[in-house]
Amino acid sequence: MGKINTFIFDVSGVLIDDLLTVYQANNDAYLFYGYNPFSSIEEFKAKFKLPVLDFHRSNGIPKEMIDTVEREYRERYPVYQDLIKLFPEVKNVLSELKNRSMRLGISSNIPNKFLMEHLNRFEILTYFDAITGQNDCDEQKPSPKPILTTLSKLNADSRNSAYVGDMEEDMIAAKRAGVCAIAVDRTEAYQPIWRLRLHNPDFVITSLNDLLKIA
Repeated sequence: MGKINTFIFDVSGVLIDDLLTVYQANNDAYLFYGYNPFSSIEEFKAKFKLPVLDFHRSNGIPKEMIDTVEREYRERYPVYQDLIKLFPEVKNVLSELKNRSMRLGISSNIPNKFLMEHLNRFEILTYFDAITGQNDCDEQKPSPKPILTTLSKLNADSRNSAYVGDMEEDMIAAKRAGVCAIAVDRTEAYQPIWRLRLHNPDFVITSLNDLLKIA
């Protein structure tokens, strides 16, 4: 691994705190079609995983209903959008990384419509040189394809790149893509840090401020 000159970010749990929104929208979708909702946000975090197809299937949603439930989830998501917050250090860290001539990208499972709304709403879109959302790739993490797609857009070398994520699927995808894997350990993260540590991340950070020590 060479000196890092490119950072690619997951968004949920890394740049924005949208855990409560995703939890509520999923519960609404499950309840609407008569499926058991999650009893707490802790239960949701314990069960959440990617790809989304596997997540729904593991929670008892029949294969033929998954697309229907996911469409309802997307309908309910905007209802709770005001709950979403930008983590406080994000703008300062992104600004400093750009000042250091770092290339910045996004590789996220958020549907493109919502993703672009978030980036514009929180005024961070201009920091990024390439963006890959759910609609830009036919595979989801833990496949490396979303990260590789962003690397290609950036014309970046994987040996000098890092992926910052808060889920074990992020760590698996990063390793498969050949980039440095940086795990975020936050209360608002989508999974507990022990799950990410199973995949031997290169760094574990508790705030994006720690990236300034790595860069």
